[in-house]
Amino acid sequence: MSQQVMDQPILMSDNLTNDAGVTLSWRKSLPFIFAISGSLLLAAGRINFGGERFISDGACMILALASYLIAAVFYLTNLYAPFRFAEQLGLWATTLGVFFNLSSWLLRWIAAYDRELQIFNSQGANPADMPWVFRYIPFANLYDLSLAFAFGAGVTTLLVIRRRQFRIIAALSLPLAAIILVLARFIGNELIDLPPVLDSYWRPIHVGIASLSYGIALVCFAVAVLYLLKDGVKVEKMVIWTSAFAIATFATVAKFSIFSPFSFGTYTASVFTGSSRASLALRADIPYVGWLIVLTAALLIASTLSYVSYLYKNNEKAKGWGHKLLWAAMIVQAIGVGTLVYQLKNIQSVESLINPAQYTTFARWMLQQQGIPQQQIDAMPATQLTQIAGRWVAENGPLLHLSLNANPVELSALITAFAGTFFVLLFMIDTDKLRNALPAADKLDSLMYKLGGVTFAGLALLLITGAVWANESWGRYWGWDAKEVGALVAWLTYAGFLHSRIGYSWKGRRSAYFAIAAFLFVVFTYLGVSYLLPGLHSYA
Repeated sequence: MSQQVMDQPILMSDNLTNDAGVTLSWRKSLPFIFAISGSLLLAAGRINFGGERFISDGACMILALASYLIAAVFYLTNLYAPFRFAEQLGLWATTLGVFFNLSSWLLRWIAAYDRELQIFNSQGANPADMPWVFRYIPFANLYDLSLAFAFGAGVTTLLVIRRRQFRIIAALSLPLAAIILVLARFIGNELIDLPPVLDSYWRPIHVGIASLSYGIALVCFAVAVLYLLKDGVKVEKMVIWTSAFAIATFATVAKFSIFSPFSFGTYTASVFTGSSRASLALRADIPYVGWLIVLTAALLIASTLSYVSYLYKNNEKAKGWGHKLLWAAMIVQAIGVGTLVYQLKNIQSVESLINPAQYTTFARWMLQQQGIPQQQIDAMPATQLTQIAGRWVAENGPLLHLSLNANPVELSALITAFAGTFFVLLFMIDTDKLRNALPAADKLDSLMYKLGGVTFAGLALLLITGAVWANESWGRYWGWDAKEVGALVAWLTYAGFLHSRIGYSWKGRRSAYFAIAAFLFVVFTYLGVSYLLPGLHSYA
């Protein structure tokens, strides 16, 4: 009897501990619950009470972008000047970001349905004959995918930072999610109709899995970078890699001509006419931007050489020069991006910025659009083609204009290169304090492994559902299309990440390098096809 009495407090204590643990876990999940349930309630309000005066999906996207950036600022501030209130503000700003991000996507789904209903009504068709609402899930183009990609990164971050020790991860993952939303902003949120061959219920399944997997991969990438920092990798080495990435971006992004011998220092942008969103086969030379990019590349190269001298010769003077040159490169990059955005929005006389050397190619393109037989076009002399194009440009000059939507990938690439330079400079500020504030290396390594494993599974499902959809739409499971190959390479890289860890006990830096390389393949799959490579997936 006495033994039972002695045991009773122990049992009661265990129950209290378990109850407290459940309560604490539930409280940690409140931000996630608020973000998801709030989005669903907002969508329900749009269905029942909405209309033209209801908040738009585009406005929600901008609010999500602002929330992600504000959250990142609070977390960065808390890192260098610890302040519990700033940390809490960062958490709730992240929650708002996920809420607005998902709300934007849901409202877009409703808008797509309303648009189709309006078409049915205008044609006198019976609304009851409209396809199931599942068909209107917004996964028709790169804008839709970008919204879902950013949401995947945001919600993964929100789940990870339930543990306070991992909240610093948001300072890196959320700016990357914000860049994806910036890209979406530049692309434009017009609703489009897919070709009938792609109208399948496999579309939202396949693209939904892709976007969420990409988001998890982004957070895995952020954890990998922070692990390398925690593990003692010198920030100067990171500078070498971020500078190489920036220079490669400048040199290889579609339609950049700044390093070409024939147009060195020239940055060009697509030209539009009237209210059309389709660009012409003309590019306007944007003043100053090309030379600012060339100067940035030169500064990054000089900075890299200085840091190489420091790393391999222990040259402290070279380190100081590298630091100064890197700061200069970041400032020039910021000026370049600002100059580009300002001029795309304000240049009026586009005609004067078009190089006449393009006229022959433009005339061929224009005649093809008019249905002139190719044989007849080929028979025309170059002088005649130049005259046709020159006359057209002169007559339509007042209608020609530029747009921020013209170069979405190029502009986002410039912003990403700037972000890379910014973060390595940030890491140089009191690096030891930053390393001490990060979670333990083994905790980061474990989280990176878990996120990489989930990404691997998600990409496997992506390939499977994509193959089924491809067979339904095109009559074959696999066709070695550019995006198919990119997705396969990304999946195989994550497979290598897991295999090397399980089979050969690779952990730490090796796994982090694998995770970073794998995410770069994911980014190429996400963007590389739609804007850089031709293929069946270019419809996006």
